[in-house]
Amino acid sequence: MTATMTKKKTKKTDASSIFQAPRAENLSIITKALEDAHEIIRLKTGAPRATILVSRDTASTMGHFTPWTPWENETEKFHEIMISASYFKRGARAVLGTLLHETAHSLDNKEGVQGVTGDGYHNKKFAKRAEGLGLTSTKAPRIGFSATAVSDECATRWADALAIIEEGLRLTADQSGASAKPKGRNKNLKVAECDCGEKIRLSLKTLEKCRPICQDCETEFVERDGE
Repeated sequence: MTATMTKKKTKKTDASSIFQAPRAENLSIITKALEDAHEIIRLKTGAPRATILVSRDTASTMGHFTPWTPWENETEKFHEIMISASYFKRGARAVLGTLLHETAHSLDNKEGVQGVTGDGYHNKKFAKRAEGLGLTSTKAPRIGFSATAVSDECATRWADALAIIEEGLRLTADQSGASAKPKGRNKNLKVAECDCGEKIRLSLKTLEKCRPICQDCETEFVERDGE
């Protein structure tokens, strides 16, 4: 009787399998959703390709578009669209609005239209572009038509992109733990408050130079007496 030896088969893992089933904690879930949603918008509008960056940013900026091209591969260079994860809990509709807002900037940049002045003022040219994508725009002091929103008609128009973002928002950034006082906190930082009561802490120099605006009530953060 002859004994037969058999080899134990081992499962081969290649690089592509890494992306087949992203785990719940992976930021790639929402990043991929934003990339796919942007691709839908891009194909229908002719917007330039862009690298999507998700930032766990606690500042008042919901998103940003770079007019230069900070990303490149061997043959191409790309602009960047940043989406702040701090606003994910506002829901897919708000995130879609930010993505469309930044896409409007990218279209202006592509066509040489100056929709924003050097101090961040969004003018009527930008408002026209944003409204062309379905957004509503509201004029506010110092920032112009920067306040944009997704109307029901806009949500219907971009329903496919909205559904993708909604599915991707299974991972959100919680900033509640950021309120704990760190050791050795800089006591020279000032507390500034907007009309709806939200507070931020920053240096007086930054407050006077940047003059941050609350994205909810659209009022400027001002220093509180006695803080």
